[in-house]
Amino acid sequence: MDFLSDIHRGLAQTGIFFFIALGVWAVWFRIRSRPLDGSWYGAAAIGELLMIVEFLLGWVLYGQGLGGNLARAFVHILYATVAVITLPAAYLYLSRLQDENVKTILFAIVCFFLMEVIIRARVVALV
Repeated sequence: MDFLSDIHRGLAQTGIFFFIALGVWAVWFRIRSRPLDGSWYGAAAIGELLMIVEFLLGWVLYGQGLGGNLARAFVHILYATVAVITLPAAYLYLSRLQDENVKTILFAIVCFFLMEVIIRARVVALV
């Protein structure tokens, strides 16, 4: 169980840095007045897979009884759920926008929001 907890913590840390990089990359596209390309969307899909694996691993740990160790397990699970559904929801909504510059900056904001959600989930788990 300790091994899975370490992986869960490591994936959370990876997610923080990954979404920082993805957000900065989107800002770079916006500065250059370029639309997001397939490479960026592919990286976003990898980030979503990272969040899904993190979410499922969290449920495995919760099922093994480690949820009782969390002071506010419900809030931690709520943050994890938000982290999983935010990127697909943003894609579904933002893909209908015509202005690529607006879409690019909004995806950057979504990435920075996800970074903060992961940080908050970690804080809730530690307190």
